Amino acid sequence: MTTTSQRLYVEFEGDEACPVAFGDDPTIVLFFASWAYSVRFGGQHELAQAAMRMQRRFKVELRPLLRYADRDVEDTADQRELDRAWQDPAPLAECCRAVTAAIAGGDEELDGLLEGYDELAPRLTELAEMCDWAAGAEARVRLSFDLRPDED
Repeated sequence: MTTTSQRLYVEFEGDEACPVAFGDDPTIVLFFASWAYSVRFGGQHELAQAAMRMQRRFKVELRPLLRYADRDVEDTADQRELDRAWQDPAPLAECCRAVTAAIAGGDEELDGLLEGYDELAPRLTELAEMCDWAAGAEARVRLSFDLRPDED
């Protein structure tokens, strides 16, 4: 089953539909993950800097959130990457909770970097709840994205 909204896809193995859904557009999760990934390449966006602050100050392990793939499969390498994006839901849920705890931690520098991104914590909380459901269903989870323009 697939839960989609806008550009971010959260998929679960199996036929059972996840009873948890995003309360609003989860694209902020994709933005955060993308900018967090860019840190290793010198990303300077405020979300990249926020991710770095979370890793250094709060010791947040972001790797599970950075495991995602493009759904626009054009060749076998793309398909392999998409297939590799499947993961155990428990570490992803733990990562989401650690990020939300860091956000709520009262760190002034982090608060400043995340100004205007108020929807990040609620969407990550919902993603953690989806992963909890997947863990209970013994299903892996996959995060993927689609940046192709919508067709009218």
